[in-house]
Amino acid sequence: MAKKREKVSAFILTVLLIAAVCASLLFAYPALTKKSRPQAQGYSGILRVWQIDSFEGGRGARSSFLSTVAKKFEKENPGVLVMVAAHSAESAANALREGNVPDLISYGTGIDFVSDYALPLKKYECAATSSGGAAYGVPWCRGGYMLFTADGDFTDVSDTNTVISQGNGAFPAAAAALEGMRGQFDVMPSVRAYTALIGGEYKYMLGSQRDVYRFITREFNVLAKPLYAFSDLYQYISVLSDETKIFNLCNQFIGLLVSEPMQKQLTKIGMMSPYFSIYGADDPIMSEAEKNAPQNILAAYVDENARKAFSELAWQILKGDENGAKKIKNYLA
Repeated sequence: MAKKREKVSAFILTVLLIAAVCASLLFAYPALTKKSRPQAQGYSGILRVWQIDSFEGGRGARSSFLSTVAKKFEKENPGVLVMVAAHSAESAANALREGNVPDLISYGTGIDFVSDYALPLKKYECAATSSGGAAYGVPWCRGGYMLFTADGDFTDVSDTNTVISQGNGAFPAAAAALEGMRGQFDVMPSVRAYTALIGGEYKYMLGSQRDVYRFITREFNVLAKPLYAFSDLYQYISVLSDETKIFNLCNQFIGLLVSEPMQKQLTKIGMMSPYFSIYGADDPIMSEAEKNAPQNILAAYVDENARKAFSELAWQILKGDENGAKKIKNYLA
């Protein structure tokens, strides 16, 4: 009889344990499945910042620059933690689809999915990110296109002596076409193009700010002529969090990022400021490049199909089809 009572008691205990586990799972399930804001003990607020590199930079990582800004922001806002993470366009898109949404996202032209999450920023104006009179992104650094030569004077640039450097995610053909260049130009991947110029295969190369530092690294002296007609080499930042406290902190972070003291530090990563002149006589090429803003900018949120169409139009114009000149304006901000 005692053994029977022990079996009954054990059975009841097992049932109670199972019930307790089920109840705990029932209450825990929403917390486990919902994408919630990360918490860190001792902090009153956390900002999550994602950086996407969609085009070649200068000589340093843009994510590292954002981390520098983050450290200063933390000092100015005790109790706030800023976490910067580097993403590819693919990993960011996948994470967003899964409901993992950061508070701030930094990106280049063509990262179109950002427009589905970005919130309007009333304090700023930016034609490339605007819709309905509101800007949804703020430019915080930029690059630029340039012609390079070792011994030319830029008076005889032609398709027979010039190579176009094709960097990832960039539209150098548009820069050439809108600058008035015409012809059947050779095009090469960026690393191959600058080594071809060094090797004497071409007299001129159309490249970007990235090549300035490639030539410096190789200790190869060049002259450069900035091209001001067009640029798609802009880095933007947008706010994605609509939580009032976090939204306000995000706006403060952007304010610090685009402030003159921080913008002057862009020289450390070889990028230009959209707002200030930051280079001196010791950087003559970049100093000349920043003197004028691009006359035409590609709209920030063009999707993949629009990017392909834009690229095709640019090459058509470059090869002499002037009918595309009017059409290409539809893609410009």
